[in-house]
Amino acid sequence: MAVIEPNRQRIFASIFPPVHGDDDTKPKTRSRDPEQATWDRAWLVATTFLTIPDRGFRGIEDYVPRAPGREVNDALGYLAAEKGVADRDEGSIFEWYGGEMRRHFYKNFKVGLVKLLDQPNALRKIVYGLQLIRKIYFSPLMEYLLPLLGAVEQEKVFVQRRRGFHLMVAYTLPWQRVSPLLTGELMTHAVTILGIDTLEEDGSAEDDEDSMEVDRRHSVSYRDWRDELSAEVRMQMMTEGEDTRVTAARERLLSLFNDLELVGMGGVRAQKVFASVMNTMMTEFIRAAYTGQWEGPSKVSQHLRHWIENVYARLAVQVLSIINAPESGTNEADRLDVKLSDVEKWQEIGLSRLGALRTGELFDVIVEWPASIGAIEDLRHFTAHPAGRYQVTHSFSAVLDHRLLHPGASTVEILQIYISIIRAFNLLDPKGVLLDRIARPIRRYLRDRPDTVKVIVGGLLADPADAHGQTGSGDTLVELSAELTKAHQNSMRSDRGELDWDDMNWMPDPVDAAPDYRKSKTSDVIGSLISLFDSKEAFVKEMQRMLADRLLQKRTDFDQEMSVLELLKLRFGDNALQACEVMMRDVFDSRRVDAVVRNDQGLTRKPEISTPGSEDEDIPELHAKILSHFFWPEIQEQEFSVPEEISELQQRYAAGFASLKQSRKLTWLNGLGQVTVELDLEDRVFVDEVSTWQATVIYAFNSPAGDAASKTANELAQELDMAITLVRSACLFWVSKRILAEVQRDTFRVLEVLPNEEDEAVGGAGVSGTDDNTGDASADTAAAAEAAAAAAAKESAEAAAMEKMNLYWQFIMGMLTNQGAMPLQRIVMMLKIAVPGGFPFSNEELREFLAGMVAKGKLEIVSGGNYKIVQ
Repeated sequence: MAVIEPNRQRIFASIFPPVHGDDDTKPKTRSRDPEQATWDRAWLVATTFLTIPDRGFRGIEDYVPRAPGREVNDALGYLAAEKGVADRDEGSIFEWYGGEMRRHFYKNFKVGLVKLLDQPNALRKIVYGLQLIRKIYFSPLMEYLLPLLGAVEQEKVFVQRRRGFHLMVAYTLPWQRVSPLLTGELMTHAVTILGIDTLEEDGSAEDDEDSMEVDRRHSVSYRDWRDELSAEVRMQMMTEGEDTRVTAARERLLSLFNDLELVGMGGVRAQKVFASVMNTMMTEFIRAAYTGQWEGPSKVSQHLRHWIENVYARLAVQVLSIINAPESGTNEADRLDVKLSDVEKWQEIGLSRLGALRTGELFDVIVEWPASIGAIEDLRHFTAHPAGRYQVTHSFSAVLDHRLLHPGASTVEILQIYISIIRAFNLLDPKGVLLDRIARPIRRYLRDRPDTVKVIVGGLLADPADAHGQTGSGDTLVELSAELTKAHQNSMRSDRGELDWDDMNWMPDPVDAAPDYRKSKTSDVIGSLISLFDSKEAFVKEMQRMLADRLLQKRTDFDQEMSVLELLKLRFGDNALQACEVMMRDVFDSRRVDAVVRNDQGLTRKPEISTPGSEDEDIPELHAKILSHFFWPEIQEQEFSVPEEISELQQRYAAGFASLKQSRKLTWLNGLGQVTVELDLEDRVFVDEVSTWQATVIYAFNSPAGDAASKTANELAQELDMAITLVRSACLFWVSKRILAEVQRDTFRVLEVLPNEEDEAVGGAGVSGTDDNTGDASADTAAAAEAAAAAAAKESAEAAAMEKMNLYWQFIMGMLTNQGAMPLQRIVMMLKIAVPGGFPFSNEELREFLAGMVAKGKLEIVSGGNYKIVQ
């Protein structure tokens, strides 16, 4: 026998009443409770009215609320009353309606909402659809059910039904698919509200008045804010009226969040998306607003704080006031409002992002120093924390390895950037800990550069006047000379060092300082460069060599060299630079000795008896600088025979010197002098100052008969006892001056008359070996002269280098003979040990020299790249 459950039995009986019979003749049936029958009838009427028709997603606009009749109103009132729901285990009409909402939603709307995720403008369509769905579900609830309850019960029932609706939405629309849609929508509006798009426009169209007005009325570009406005106006521009475009974007964004919160897509998940977008927007604003803004004094930090407080935080407050609304009521204590401490934290985050931006720009900032001093000021706040200090040094060191410390960068460039690093990091961290970390790899790399000492000493000896307005000139750091003087002036100030007990600003070393860290208050650029090497001997030797080159020049003023020498004596001591002092004294003493010797030997030309064409006028003037051989560095001499007239003058000069200095003897270094030559040609007179070997070569073309004889390079080399490379270099020099013409390879002739333009046009740049006039025209075109000058300079440099390298060939021969085949690196190492004063050439220069020896058959390369003497 089937048993009908109590609840279903009541519902069944409300439609099919039981049959009553006589007590004696008909089966007895259960008597029906009148109150239960009334409740059943009311339940049927109410649920029939509230049942939502299944019209599907496409017919969503057809869900028109129906007007209830009197019977429906009575049934709803009865079921909502306390007596109608007391002691009933089937639940209330409100719970039934929540179930009806779930049934209808999953059957009619779930599939359609999921399909909207793949359509354009999906988020807007989904929100619009959910708003219609919510209206369908909540209109009967708000119009017919909730008015039947008290205020407290109304809120309770509404919150329950709203939570149920939101859960359905969350279950239907996976957040991992909704989140990207919301992120894109937020970014579209946030870039306008926060002023990021106008900053991008300002970078590409600075003269656009409309764009500039947007900046002024909204977020205010940093450049305008810094340069044009007072502090009060800056604040007004941050807070007063917005551009209409910005206002519209703000309204759309806030409306979107209101709609999301209404349909159950707000809450904690929307907060996370909004926080992520705002995090990205802060970084993007800092990048767009402050990249390349390095001018000092910097007000970037102040501008960023104002923007966060008045633009960024304003948007955050407006959005959070929507998505942070408490679910259980309007109690203000439950709200998550933005506090002043939150704004201060956002400002700290913004300053950290600014520090990260400046860290990424740091190499370019250093290159542009000191015009970029403002960027270093921005980094100060960032480096106040150990994590920021580590990031700056770690990131910058990696950039230096990639962009600076490589063979493609010249030593001058590396030293210049190192000098800028010293100045910038002394401003960033006066204690010097950051500089200590950054400088170590640079200093190690510079020690391995063969020309580091040469560049530094050359910069110290440069003219300070050249340092104004430029940082370097060619291969010279001209600012080092000015820096040396400035460092001396700073050292004259009273300074008792790190242990000054009266220094009220003293601070201990930072906790991140290296164990071997040492910082002196008097450290400067010059001190840092001089301390590159463990020993000062390298600087002293290079100073001697470069000072010798400068002192041998035909000059009368050596004030710069004397000043540098005195300043360096304060750093190195008198004994270290004693040889340099002797060299300076030799030059000044030579002037007095030269005057005495010339006067005693009658070498001084007397103007009162010297007349044009006289024999006395033709006597060359000979001046000599007398050097102390022991104190001067070894000088590589080019040996050759000077003209007989000069040789006779040298003998007379030497005799005069011997009579003046009886214990000393002169040894002439002919290749180190300068000669003023005057060449009297048919159509011109040439006067210039040249080297002695160049003058000797052109003098060899002097013919008493006046004919323009041709000479070959080999003939000149034999006649003058001069190296063939030096002869050819001198001849090419005179070709570049249009004194000689190369009629054929290594054959030269004096160009007495310059060819006219017509001859040059006919001759072109070709070479003729038969016709003299044609040969002259072709050899002396402008292009030929320029090419000859370049070739002369190149061959001269190569000749000088080869002559110096030949001096070490005997060392190399001895090593390879005694120890067998050796690789290049080992040869270099042995030369640095064996050669007094060190081996001055680089690995590449030695490799080229050895390759030449291989080509000549003196060496051969065996397995492993080892060099071996050919037996």
